[in-house]
Amino acid sequence: MAIKLIAIDLDDTLLGHDLTISERNIKAIQKAQAKGIKVTLASGRATPAVAQFVQELNIDVPIITYQGSKVVDTQTGEILFAKEVSPEQAMPIVKFCEENDLHLNTYVGDVVQIEALNDKIEDYLRFNKAMPHQEVGKMSDWLKAPSTKLLMIDSNERLHILKPQIEALCDASLNVMFSKPIFLEIIHKQGTKGAGVDFLAKMYGFEPEEVMAIGDTYNDVSMITYAGVGVCMANGPLDVRMQADYVTLSNEADGVAFAIEKFALNSEA
Repeated sequence: MAIKLIAIDLDDTLLGHDLTISERNIKAIQKAQAKGIKVTLASGRATPAVAQFVQELNIDVPIITYQGSKVVDTQTGEILFAKEVSPEQAMPIVKFCEENDLHLNTYVGDVVQIEALNDKIEDYLRFNKAMPHQEVGKMSDWLKAPSTKLLMIDSNERLHILKPQIEALCDASLNVMFSKPIFLEIIHKQGTKGAGVDFLAKMYGFEPEEVMAIGDTYNDVSMITYAGVGVCMANGPLDVRMQADYVTLSNEADGVAFAIEKFALNSEA
């Protein structure tokens, strides 16, 4: 079946190490759009941190943000799909982070909440330049509203050690996963990239076989395995690459363009 919808991850997939989109990737996306294929972005980033790329690529299809916890209309800003973590679900994790001096971001609306500025959050905000933040003091005293996701920042080694304890504090409706080696995230189990892509496909009346998803790591697996053509970047971990239908070139070698040209534009790169 012909590809009718392409969902593309941003970091370490569409973006190079300099956090920009290469000319070849832009041209491949433009050709797909001109062919009538709907192209969207599926990112772990918050919606404001994706906006600049939506504009750069002239994307008029709803985008998938917060790991799939939200699907947002790019024209109106309307939230079409949302799965959140309730304050009651979040509180055991919040208190665990306070007790273990573990940095935590919560996301209420499109604002990231932190207890106070530190090196970890300053690095994060440099990476997510468009992301507004709010210092709230002690998180367990402040958090009263649902969060789109929770994000913990620390060394990969420490997060791996703490992950089983964090999972034990989560109820069955929550998912704990790494989005980067130093980012451990908690989202609603139904708020995955795969769920977001499925929502869009059904909205447009497309079958999974008519969808291509391109990503690089563990938070992309749900959409890679959902799509008729699930593509992993060469720079992705081996166990993610093994779950893909196709492994393209790395993000530094225009792997997104290579995959689009091969499967959506039906031409060899």
